[in-house]
Amino acid sequence: MPTRHLTHAALAALFVLCCGTSFLVGRTAQAPTPGPQLTNKARGGLRMLLDAPQLGGPEVAAGERSYPANYLSAEHTHQSIEIIYVLSGEFQHEVNGQTHVLATGMLGFVKPGDKVRHKTGRMPAKTLMVWVPGADGAALAKGWVSDPAH
Repeated sequence: MPTRHLTHAALAALFVLCCGTSFLVGRTAQAPTPGPQLTNKARGGLRMLLDAPQLGGPEVAAGERSYPANYLSAEHTHQSIEIIYVLSGEFQHEVNGQTHVLATGMLGFVKPGDKVRHKTGRMPAKTLMVWVPGADGAALAKGWVSDPAH
């Protein structure tokens, strides 16, 4: 992996670590209620953990995303930085034609304008996704419906 990509990966990891630490330290004072569990038959599940209604602004959004087995997204771009932390399973994302395989505990990112595709294998995957600014997270949640089982 080129040095530039390692630097970006290290910065993204540091960002997620700092965000997580700040949220944990301030948990008693700032414990936003997660949004409802959303579902999309083809795309899996989504729960927005932090977004504009809770923050009072669109600076950042975070969501827990569940992908079904054998999932393959259409190629797309983002206007925000998208940071992906794999909570469980194996997750592949193809960024500008280069495939990255992320296992549990690994971090990936997509910069604004990058062409990306997300993919899972035979097993489902769960990720924590962070968007900076948060507009892409809000856009993702549109078109999903509340899951009555949750």
